[in-house]
Amino acid sequence: MKIHRDSRLLVVLLGALTAVGPFTTDTYIPGMPSIRDEYGVSMTAVQLTLSMAMLGGAIGQLFHGPLSDRFGRRPVLIGGMALYVVASTACLFAASIDQLIAARFFQVFGSISAPVLARAMVRDLHEREAAARMLALMGIVNGLGPILAPIIGGLLLSQFGWRASFVFVTAYGVVLGTLTFAFLGESVSSIDPHAIRAARLARTFGQLIRNRTFLGYTLINCFLYGGLGAYLSGVSFVVLRVLEVPPHLYGLVFGAIMLGNISGYVMSSRIVLRLGLDGTLTWGIVGAALAGALLAGFAWFGVHHVATLVGPMMAYMFSLALAGPQAIAGALTPFPRAAGTASSLMGFFQSLTSAAVGMGVAFGFDGTPRALASFVCLMGVCAMLAHLGLVRRIPPEERQRVHS
Repeated sequence: MKIHRDSRLLVVLLGALTAVGPFTTDTYIPGMPSIRDEYGVSMTAVQLTLSMAMLGGAIGQLFHGPLSDRFGRRPVLIGGMALYVVASTACLFAASIDQLIAARFFQVFGSISAPVLARAMVRDLHEREAAARMLALMGIVNGLGPILAPIIGGLLLSQFGWRASFVFVTAYGVVLGTLTFAFLGESVSSIDPHAIRAARLARTFGQLIRNRTFLGYTLINCFLYGGLGAYLSGVSFVVLRVLEVPPHLYGLVFGAIMLGNISGYVMSSRIVLRLGLDGTLTWGIVGAALAGALLAGFAWFGVHHVATLVGPMMAYMFSLALAGPQAIAGALTPFPRAAGTASSLMGFFQSLTSAAVGMGVAFGFDGTPRALASFVCLMGVCAMLAHLGLVRRIPPEERQRVHS
């Protein structure tokens, strides 16, 4: 028996699949110093377990979507989760840092199939406002990941050591893979037998990039999540070193900010059918730009306090949750037959933006919150410019036009 397309169980399962990423990374990060000690390597070598995983995710973004257009979402998703479980097991038994780095690459390469194909499945089943609402509901489930994962990782580290985090994510992958196999049906009504041919793939990518609707909504999504990338790249340094918050309270600060994200998804799911996709998107973008400006103002005027970080970032995360599902639904709606490829390309651009912004925050860190705050503000402003300069200039009928 397969889960019904409008079932709450479908929302929970797809949301749990998109939470694979936070659980995969955030549970093992607390154990990075222990990994360094056990293998007797530098922290730079341990950091490669993150950077190579990001590379695996970026490549995987472009891999899984086109495959799912060719073979269907279900088999590619099951294959991705199987690879994830195998690679997570390899991480658990890695005898050297080189083995751990390689296993982390394939772990995230496999896991990235979950968010890419979850987005594509939502597009297969729904359009625009209905798709945005479902993405917002999934975000509520997904939002629990960044809150729970560091707590789980810290507890496992203190009780059993760093390898225990990989026991946890392996079990998580087994459970999700089993549920996917048992209950998740195929969402594609007709596959494209030529989807992964080089000429077709190049033509599809070109069509997507040239399409104003896809490009506009994708840029908004990239910039909004670029702000999140800036926050994630700098928050530990700002909270622990600049604001001097005790390490045992770091999780509370992080969790409080992420509660803004969850509450935003709740609000988004409730108002999108009333305000429409573009109306909800506008409110989210304006909120993100204002929150980023407030954060930057506090940072540059030297008002450095936990409240001046948590307050604006909660508002930014709330606004991101309002606008993010709308941007994803708006970009994918015109391409029902290439939803997997479109989801892949959007995710790839999002990953590149977040990586570039994260590097900017790292290189710009000067012992104050200014680098983090400036990039969050910049991303909010860029999202607004993309909205005003691209999406708002596209006639409504063109935004909703479906391309075969």
